[in-house]
Amino acid sequence: MKINSIPKNEPLHKIIRSRTIELGKIKDKEERKYWREMKRINAIPDIYLSNEEIMQELKEEIGGNKNGNGFNKI
Repeated sequence: MKINSIPKNEPLHKIIRSRTIELGKIKDKEERKYWREMKRINAIPDIYLSNEEIMQELKEEIGGNKNGNGFNKI
């Protein structure tokens, strides 16, 4: 409901539309090509980090903290 209230001239509207549009329903080849490219540009990246990788990144980030604060035990 709130998505429909976003003005069509707002960039967010175009981003949301590019993520949800069904390319197979677009007859015009140029328009389909345009939306395919927009879909690629605005795609949410498939990033997956395991718990171990997340913990390692947290340890490295906290370990770089000059104060230390005892968080190196994570």
